[in-house]
Amino acid sequence: MAAFEFQETMTGSFRLAGEPRERALSFTVRARSPRVRAFLTRPEVEMEGEVDAEGFADHRLLRGTLGLDMIRTRTMPYALHFTANDGKAYSFVGKKTLHAASMVESLTVLPGAILDAGGAAVGEALLRFDLKSDLVRFLRSFRLA
Repeated sequence: MAAFEFQETMTGSFRLAGEPRERALSFTVRARSPRVRAFLTRPEVEMEGEVDAEGFADHRLLRGTLGLDMIRTRTMPYALHFTANDGKAYSFVGKKTLHAASMVESLTVLPGAILDAGGAAVGEALLRFDLKSDLVRFLRSFRLA
């Protein structure tokens, strides 16, 4: 049983290498922590949900992890894996870096990259958490187990 869980939606855009235009990108995930003792040892949650990367990975299953060791590392690294429309495996890797002077932006902006199965970058992305439309839903999604 998880110690806690929550849902998160991030939206923005991505650009594949060599392409001139940006495309829409979003993901919605449910994050679940391990039991309290395991979470205290390794502050990371497992995530599962859906990625929608326009014309690249349309409404595809997404799984991965989010690091929540914010006090020690001042970061929130995302490592999410999915299969694109071409049937190949890809990952989205990104990291929120926390800055005291700009805490709201630090928690709501997620720069990242799209990697192929070999770890080579095939695109870049910039996602945001929309405080106006998603904050209440995000806060209501928190559950303690």
